[in-house]
Formats: sequence, C-alpha cells, structure tokens
Amino acid sequence: MRNHIVGCPHCGRQVLDHMTECPHCGGELKPSGYRPMDAKKLKIVKAVCYSVGAAVAVGLAVFLLFFRK
Repeated sequence: MRNHIVGCPHCGRQVLDHMTECPHCGGELKPSGYRPMDAKKLKIVKAVCYSVGAAVAVGLAVFLLFFRK
C-alpha cells in the first residue's frame, strides 16, 4: 500500500495515487496509472447495463405473472 501513496501538490498531505481529488483540500490531482473511462464509452456501458436490467425485470415479471400458483 505504501507504493500507492503520494503527496498532494496543493496541501502536501498523503493521498492515494489513483485519486482525482484530494480528500483533505479538494485540490485536483492527476492520477498515475489510472485513466477514467471516456464519456462516450461510459454512456455505452450504462445503456447496456440498463437494457440488461430492464430485460431481467420484464422476464421476472412475466415469469411471476404466468407461473405463480
């Protein structure tokens, strides 16, 4: 864990190297070795997750409607 601790350039306190904002001072950090997912890809992933979730919910509703005793 010690390998992933760096100093905040704004306040000097210790933070993890993957953070994008300092939890102590709120300063912006540039994470090393980590890049947030781009907005277009994130939108696609969210759409797929919502679609799969909706399909499961509809399937469960149909199952309960027709096979409930």
